[in-house]
Amino acid sequence: MTAKAADKKHARFVCTSCGAEHPKWAGRCDACGSWNTIAAAEPVHSRAARKAVLHPLADESSEAPCRVTGGIAEFDLVTGGGIVPGSVILIGGDPGIGKSTLALQIACSLRSIYFSGEESPLQIRQRAVRLAVPAEKVRVSSSTTVEEIQAVVEAEKPELVVIDSVQTLSLAELPGYRGSVGQIRESTARLVELAKRTDIPIILIGHITKDGAIAGPKMLEHLVDTVLYFEGDFSRDYRILRAFKNRFGSVNEIGLFRMTEKGLQEIRDKNSLFLSPFSSHAAGSAVSASLEGSRIILFEVQSLVTFTNFSNPRRMADGFDLNRLILIAAVLEKHGMLKLGTCDVFVNVAGGFSITETASDLAVAMAIASSLRERPIPAHTGFAGEIALSGEVRPVPQCHRRIQEFARSGFKTLVLSKKDSLETKAAGFAGEAIGVANIAEAMEYLF
Repeated sequence: MTAKAADKKHARFVCTSCGAEHPKWAGRCDACGSWNTIAAAEPVHSRAARKAVLHPLADESSEAPCRVTGGIAEFDLVTGGGIVPGSVILIGGDPGIGKSTLALQIACSLRSIYFSGEESPLQIRQRAVRLAVPAEKVRVSSSTTVEEIQAVVEAEKPELVVIDSVQTLSLAELPGYRGSVGQIRESTARLVELAKRTDIPIILIGHITKDGAIAGPKMLEHLVDTVLYFEGDFSRDYRILRAFKNRFGSVNEIGLFRMTEKGLQEIRDKNSLFLSPFSSHAAGSAVSASLEGSRIILFEVQSLVTFTNFSNPRRMADGFDLNRLILIAAVLEKHGMLKLGTCDVFVNVAGGFSITETASDLAVAMAIASSLRERPIPAHTGFAGEIALSGEVRPVPQCHRRIQEFARSGFKTLVLSKKDSLETKAAGFAGEAIGVANIAEAMEYLF
């Protein structure tokens, strides 16, 4: 049998949309349901097996990886102390949120190569001039073919590689259009292998779908070492960088930036973002502290309680878990003696901040009670406590750090659980600490 006949006998058909393999051609892919996306693929020829290189684990594990700073303290904080050589970082976010700006600012701090399939070298140069960043170390290329990128990186050996974006990559040897699931998966796998082999870190920029997930196969997030999401509201000038996966650090850290004409600037006074100087004059406002990785952020909870003529009152939350709000409202009605059954309850976290931990339960409950009774909470009062179904106020994790942040921000009164109130002196808080066992005691003190 000739080689040509053997290749025809073992022909492969691959869906250019999802990458699924089929034994023969068909009009519709059974895996993803796409029509006219199945095409013949090049036959895979077996290669001579090479002996794998073995490394002693004991010798290498004793030394921590030498990280490379990205030149931005907030970015280094989120990644766990800097970029690990040979790592692959995926940055996702909405269009126009600042992903390319962040990547360019990081690239300018190292000897880098910036591959862009969305902007020309002239456009990137103009953006660097607008940002006023030192771009002497950065070289730009419009190449999006993985084979060409691999050849350039191996020849030039830069300190960092940036690819904008992963959806524009393609492998010449792989069938399918650029941006298809199969192309994205195989291109990323090839780049990960390149990074591990050369110890050169690679930053990939990825688009997200309308559901908020990074476009492409879910395997893309499994292949890379770190997945970062760039979040923000276009009506506000600040941005939040969150780590959703990090093999070399914590996933609880966040980085705070402000988008300006000169690019992204780090925010030093983080509490000024989510606290209003006039919050103490309005009913329905309370302040709590959120633990975000290694930092404490003070934020303002706003509540509005209004009478409704409908039989089913509404519960709405922005920046706070809706199910948690329903639970707190039920506890307030049962143990706080508040008549919320005929009222709509709205809760908002000021500044567009999102809260996931339960340490802000007490602040939300007191904001609701303040709005219903139309009595403002005294100025410079902070809250920290989890609310149980029994109405009990429970301690919160690392409360001493929250107390220290309240003290640094000038708060005079803290309402905490009984146990947490005993830590105020040790944490350096000189104001009044009110320890409450349940929400009834908290309401009795405040109202």
